[in-house]
Amino acid sequence: MIVRIRLRRRQDGALFVHPMTPMPRTAILVPGFRESKLARVFPAGWNEAADRFQPTSIAATPDQLRRLARQGIQPQHSVVAFSYDGQEGLTVLDRELFWKSFGVPVFEQLLTSGNELIASECDAHDGLHLAGDFHDRKAGVSSCPCGNPAPRMARPRRIEELEKLLA
Repeated sequence: MIVRIRLRRRQDGALFVHPMTPMPRTAILVPGFRESKLARVFPAGWNEAADRFQPTSIAATPDQLRRLARQGIQPQHSVVAFSYDGQEGLTVLDRELFWKSFGVPVFEQLLTSGNELIASECDAHDGLHLAGDFHDRKAGVSSCPCGNPAPRMARPRRIEELEKLLA
């Protein structure tokens, strides 16, 4: 009798949580995430391998997304923009550029330096819902049109940016 023991190597990296369910086929252009059947990591950014994967969604930093917009890359489903804790998130101009270039919904996610999800934008695009262990951060408790009861981080700078654009 032959006994086979199947050892699985522990996967390193953070779990990627797509803001839409079911998760579309997603190319993640930032290192430090776990891969899955529907999410592949391309740590060097957009390249031939990412193109062959044929993602319908792209998850990347705003700088990477700006480059993809100039290259004419066209995801069919959605775009996830990673902002890191302590850095400025998406601007109104970024959102406008990404909408015009990609023509798909853009969702912002706030991550730790280890790519752990702190907060994520929902379909209402009215702030970021805090995730799991990060509920103790300064956040509003107002209800969200999406129905998610998690506290949200307000984005007052967005209003200031809009005022400047309209002035």
